[in-house]
Amino acid sequence: MFKKEAIKLLKQALTEAPQLRELRYGNREFVLWCDKVRNIIKAALDDEDLNRFSSWRAIHMGGMFSDDVYQKDYLEKLGDYETALKSIIQKYEILGVEAEPPAAVGLPPKAFISHGKKSVALNKLEEFLRALGIEPLVVKEQPSLDKTLDDKVNYYLSQADFVIILATGDDKVEGKLQPRQNVIHEVGLAQNIHAGKIIYLLEEGAEFPSNIRPKVYEPFKQRNMMNAFLHIAKELRAYGMLKAVKP
Repeated sequence: MFKKEAIKLLKQALTEAPQLRELRYGNREFVLWCDKVRNIIKAALDDEDLNRFSSWRAIHMGGMFSDDVYQKDYLEKLGDYETALKSIIQKYEILGVEAEPPAAVGLPPKAFISHGKKSVALNKLEEFLRALGIEPLVVKEQPSLDKTLDDKVNYYLSQADFVIILATGDDKVEGKLQPRQNVIHEVGLAQNIHAGKIIYLLEEGAEFPSNIRPKVYEPFKQRNMMNAFLHIAKELRAYGMLKAVKP
């Protein structure tokens, strides 16, 4: 089964979810639906997608709770599955691409991620890049190699093929939210080393300092990175690091 066919089948399965909401807990149709979706994912997609569509937690029936409690539990679990399924479908619809490793060395491209505080956005960005076959370089997660912090930043920046500036509003300056100073500093370093291959993402509600503000950037929200991911994919196509997925 090809990915294109799998996504089509998953979309069809998603349209069946409202019918399941009309049923009572403990019904056989829900179990069969979950099994069907897992089999489709397992046949054509990634293990990561299979893990995202987690195994069904059986509802424990007994005399301790009312039918209403069990029914609520069932509907909440179905909602979790719908959300996971939508996320998987959106992932492939948004990407429409796969990573093309550099032919000379056969290694995946590397993305240096400049960031402030640990955040939901950072986790989502790392997951997105790995789904593309790109290795994210987050300095705190890399070996120190007996280097100072500044040397460590410079070292991994030099190892990268491009840079993503994940500018979250972590600091308040004159009443306005701005990225942390390390991010501002790393923008300058990146402009010296990777000019023309820097992607700027700015959290809504935050501002860049005046010297960076003229740069073209993509706004994002912590819980919704879809437009930012589309922007990244477009830039990577322009860099020649991605190619269209064959159906």
